[in-house]
Amino acid sequence: MNCIGIWLTHTQSDQSASEADNLECHFNLWMLNTSRHQRHVKNLDCFLDIGVMLNHANNTTHINIFVPDKIDRSNLQDLGLTFRDRTELVSAVFNEDYGVLTRAKEKVIEVQKADSTPLFDIYMLDIDNDVSIESQFGGSTIRIRVPDHLRKKKHYYRIRLKCAFVDQTGYIYTPPASSFLEGAFFQTELIDFRVNEKRNLPSSLLETIHEDGNGRFTKTHFFLMREASDDYIFSHKPPGGRQLEKDIWKEYVGEDYSFEQVTAYHWKDAALHDSFSVFVKFRSFHSSLRTILIAISAIILLGIVSGFLGNFLYSLIHG
Repeated sequence: MNCIGIWLTHTQSDQSASEADNLECHFNLWMLNTSRHQRHVKNLDCFLDIGVMLNHANNTTHINIFVPDKIDRSNLQDLGLTFRDRTELVSAVFNEDYGVLTRAKEKVIEVQKADSTPLFDIYMLDIDNDVSIESQFGGSTIRIRVPDHLRKKKHYYRIRLKCAFVDQTGYIYTPPASSFLEGAFFQTELIDFRVNEKRNLPSSLLETIHEDGNGRFTKTHFFLMREASDDYIFSHKPPGGRQLEKDIWKEYVGEDYSFEQVTAYHWKDAALHDSFSVFVKFRSFHSSLRTILIAISAIILLGIVSGFLGNFLYSLIHG
């Protein structure tokens, strides 16, 4: 399995998903070089930010996120605290000129328009008490409790996930033996990200989604962050893109990443939909002293062999 599952749990009195409380999801897949990476050697650190917006979720009790991996609370981080400590990041993440209102001892951040009109709330999760993780369906289900006082309001959650599944979202394409020299200096990587693809989820999980209340997505945004030196080759549909501001986003991702030049690629689906997927192909330069020496040795060997064969054929013809 290489697919995430997301759905809402409704109260027993309302097991059908109404249009009002459908999901809007934001996914940010970060694939960055760490500050300690060696020159010409890829040392990527991958993590996935998951944002969920609910609008008047009157009958919703939980947000459920299935991950095809065994995880625990150590794999999760709440990003609501990041917004509280660095309020300027709210405008950066939502790409709007937003204001922010915070109150002491409250777990809610109120996001406002420039004229102070309230828009929605960001809820700061207590991972130990607001979130539970269940091992099921060959992976793990993250269950986020929806507070009663927010069910009639538009509000937002955002968490960060680090685990083996996220690392494996991108995988290296191994070229055929005929492309040895290219493979010695260039690395082709395929990124395959899927949400709620029925053919990729266990039947028992699909049954649970249907029983809980089969929510649909009103809008999905997927951002893929890569080093600008990585060449975008192909995707299922052309993305939007922009360069990220180092001084703003380095505070968001942390000091462990070089973050010299990072490009954000953006895909979205704004029509009502049941699933979402992105497939992307990148190529990047990579080498080490060992691969360079092997490639040079191979070239020299080919030159010696071709010279020997040339001399041998010449002696046969003119002998």
